[in-house]
Amino acid sequence: GRFFCGQVTAAGKVPPAKVLVIGAGVAGLAAIGAASSLGAIVRAFDTRLEVADQIHSMGGEFLKLNFKQEDGGSSDGYAKTMSPEFIKAEMELFAEQAKDVDIIITTAAIPGKKAPLLVTADMVASMKPGSVIVDLAAATGGNCECTVPGEVALTTNGVKIIGYTDLPCRLPTQSSQLYSTNLVNLTKLLSKEKDGNIDVNFDDVVLRNMTIVRDGEVTFPPPQISVSVAPQKPAAAPVQEEKKPANPLFKYLALAGIVALMFLVGAFAPESFLPHFTVFVLSCVVGYYVVWNVSHSLHTPLMAVTNAVSGIIVVGALAQLVKTDAYAPSVVVYILCFVAILIAFINIFGGFAVTKRMLKMFRKD
Repeated sequence: GRFFCGQVTAAGKVPPAKVLVIGAGVAGLAAIGAASSLGAIVRAFDTRLEVADQIHSMGGEFLKLNFKQEDGGSSDGYAKTMSPEFIKAEMELFAEQAKDVDIIITTAAIPGKKAPLLVTADMVASMKPGSVIVDLAAATGGNCECTVPGEVALTTNGVKIIGYTDLPCRLPTQSSQLYSTNLVNLTKLLSKEKDGNIDVNFDDVVLRNMTIVRDGEVTFPPPQISVSVAPQKPAAAPVQEEKKPANPLFKYLALAGIVALMFLVGAFAPESFLPHFTVFVLSCVVGYYVVWNVSHSLHTPLMAVTNAVSGIIVVGALAQLVKTDAYAPSVVVYILCFVAILIAFINIFGGFAVTKRMLKMFRKD
């Protein structure tokens, strides 16, 4: 025997224990998770290939056979009977692992049938002294040939085999808590309206499968449920129609129209318009790249800084409304200035609100 978790001390290094879990059902996965959390090296085997991902997610290593792997999954959720060749390869794997591991936990049990024999006496004899076998299928005969149901057996080579058949009784508090939780949930299921009236709804799979008699009619055995631990296949992605490439003629026409418009503006616009228009275009381009290339974490401070820019817009719009002897704003100028001031003030109010929330993050009160 050794520690579950490896130890490194001044006196030397102790490697972690190696655990083999046979059967990756509910109990097997719980054992894998517990042993892995304690620091042990966990290996697991199951005839159902679809549980490999579950074993990996619990921290274990899924063992594969030196054999064409068969899928042991079935429609009832339990492993099906495998071929003699598969069983032979399986036993060879267990014999090899028995020489290396410190703990073997077997959980292979089939309701209403004798537990399959997975660990032979020769495998037990090959294990290291101090090793432990926990046979959770002891109540139905056990997965280990040396298991004594209801007792802890000690072999001549120092291997301890735990074959308790009353594990729920050995954990009375936990067993009672879990059992009572099931009863509470069953009560809620029987009376979903919480009015005290019991409704045995056969559309519910749980109620249907646990009902023996209903309205004087025997309803047992229930119809078989087809279950599987295999992950559902993702829905097929909808086939997207290939977009037809745009006609390049429209692009060239648009480009030609823009060039013609630029020539018209240059030919008929006042001389003072071109410098202002050039600055406007450059500011649009620079502003676009400045805003979209800023990191997301700087968007909040950026909104606070843009208050100054919005203030300049307001000042510029107000300056356009000033009447002089040589200049009188037209109706179009009034409308454009009103729109500019309105949009700028929306940005200013939003910037102050965001700045206030940002500053609150740095206050202790």
